[in-house]
Amino acid sequence: MQLKISEIVAATGGRLLNDDTGKIVTSISTDTRTIETGALFVPIVGPSFDGHEYIGAAAEKGAICALTERQNAPTDTDIPLIYVGSGRRALLDLAHFYRMKHDVKVVAVTGSAGKTTTKDMMAEILGQRFKTKRTIKNFNNEIGMPLSIFRLEPDDEVLVLEMGMNHAGEIHELSLAGAPDYAVITHIGDAHIENFENREGILHAKLEIADGLRAGGTIILNGDDPLLTGEIAAKKIAGLRALFPGKKNIYAAEAVGFQETRCRFHWNGADVDVTVPIPGAHMVMNALLATVVGLEMGVSPAEITRAFENFTPPEGRLNIFEARGMTVIDDVYNANPASVIEAIKVLCRSPENPVASRRLSGGGEREAEAQVSGRRVAILGDMEELGHVAEARHRECGEFAARAGVDLLIAVGKLSRFIYEGFASVGGNGVHFEKSEDFRPDEFLKTGDTVLIKASRGMQFEKIVDKIKG
Repeated sequence: MQLKISEIVAATGGRLLNDDTGKIVTSISTDTRTIETGALFVPIVGPSFDGHEYIGAAAEKGAICALTERQNAPTDTDIPLIYVGSGRRALLDLAHFYRMKHDVKVVAVTGSAGKTTTKDMMAEILGQRFKTKRTIKNFNNEIGMPLSIFRLEPDDEVLVLEMGMNHAGEIHELSLAGAPDYAVITHIGDAHIENFENREGILHAKLEIADGLRAGGTIILNGDDPLLTGEIAAKKIAGLRALFPGKKNIYAAEAVGFQETRCRFHWNGADVDVTVPIPGAHMVMNALLATVVGLEMGVSPAEITRAFENFTPPEGRLNIFEARGMTVIDDVYNANPASVIEAIKVLCRSPENPVASRRLSGGGEREAEAQVSGRRVAILGDMEELGHVAEARHRECGEFAARAGVDLLIAVGKLSRFIYEGFASVGGNGVHFEKSEDFRPDEFLKTGDTVLIKASRGMQFEKIVDKIKG
């Protein structure tokens, strides 16, 4: 990165409070712990913190310039300061400026579930042919996404951006900043519904990803999602080039062992054979969406096949390992009702999962064979940000778990009491704990069990994974 301070002033609409030293900014940071020599420091103000208190510390660590929302320059530093009305707004504006300085194709992805995995699949596919950057981890908000854009280098060809949201209007701003050439929506569910009246509200918010789509751009929507193929979406994307991959493009998908699904996709005359190294029908759809992006951007079927051979699933997302004689399905990264149900299907290999039950070569349907010989145990925790539907959705997940064939439910958390009650109402055998500290694996788990562990990020269920590993 090389940005003149005058460029930063112009891009942010800011005002220089003291002299421009003529130095060149070579990196951008919002955290003094990651400051490098030559950095621009962007202080972020939150409910319980104020980054302005650290401008002096940033300068000591090598920052040569800083933004500020304070019109009076602090006396403990003499680096150039640029006054802006909002540091967050300035960060987005500067990210857009920097994105437009680079001749790259930008692919943006959002959805109620599957964003990070689909982002990583797309980056792996596009990286077979193009020099590709992607969103750091899941830095997908108004602060994290710009930091991913600032990693662009002059010879980069593709940037894959994940866009998340909690409220209406957030993806609108992210899309304007990222100016995508391709926009992908994986799924519309109940994640973050506490800030919306219903799923239609979430749909409107997710469709904001089209707001920054560049002229001639393409939007790719899950063709099996009734909201993404409905009237609201049709009005929003009218006039745009829109593609709807769905089950009609999945010619075959067959579970191989417990963790992989061997698939054949068909798109615009091309057949693509891939092995998806993460279990579940929803992962097949994510892989299809990523494959379509690759084909649309000129990646060959052979390159896409190779990309999936090299693909490593993100940590904490349906990762399967053996521990103390048990098979453990580690899906602790996050949870919402749709992803919990899909994870339970993986645990039970439910016949309700039609994609996982197709033969690769025969084309006929068959019931999925049971993949689990011992008990099926689900350790489920609270699903956050569900607001007014929290009790109902937790109960529904419990009821589904019982009907799918879970042998033992271990529910952990205040909201998860409703998972336990739903499970018990259908005759399931389970226990409930208010806190994860109260759960002792040795008292409930035994050799031969297959154990699913899943909850929202705030539940910190990785601690339960560590307990089971011993």
